[in-house]
Amino acid sequence: MARPLVVEDLAMAGAVEEPLPAEGTVEAADLLSVLFDAHYRELCRLAYVLLGDGPQAEDVVQEAFLRTFTGLGRLRDRSRADAYLRRCVVNLSRSRLRRRSTEGRCNEAVHRTHRDETFTTPADLDMVEAVRSLPPRQRAAVVLFYFADLPETEVAATLGCSVGTVKSQLAKARAALARGLGDDEGSRS
Repeated sequence: MARPLVVEDLAMAGAVEEPLPAEGTVEAADLLSVLFDAHYRELCRLAYVLLGDGPQAEDVVQEAFLRTFTGLGRLRDRSRADAYLRRCVVNLSRSRLRRRSTEGRCNEAVHRTHRDETFTTPADLDMVEAVRSLPPRQRAAVVLFYFADLPETEVAATLGCSVGTVKSQLAKARAALARGLGDDEGSRS
């Protein structure tokens, strides 16, 4: 019966040159567990700095660990598994950034086309841009109340807050929109 791996085993593994365990064996899972405990936070920080998005950074790191586990048999030097993981995180982050850039350009083109069909006047386009500049909760309240034409009670249910909070968010949004658009009206039209 094999003993569990410890961090010191990673340093010694390069000198011993024993064959790597087959994919899916207990030893491979133990090695991955040691790597996870030793490097998960560091890799998450690395991915976060590259991506600027915490949840995406965690996704990238988890995918890197998955790829390391499934490709463990191809890894030549166990003591360099941390370098392999780090490289995998960097490559996956680059892929995400490329995908984000491509998606952004594509979404921009689609929204530009859609915006041109829906909002035709310069005033409409200015209003949409002003609404997009609002903080997320205010923007959601405005879109649900004015564009989706939902009553305050349904807006509150959708946002998971009280009707009073919806009224407050709408009042703040109206004031911000009035300042941004140079309009003192601020009422529902």
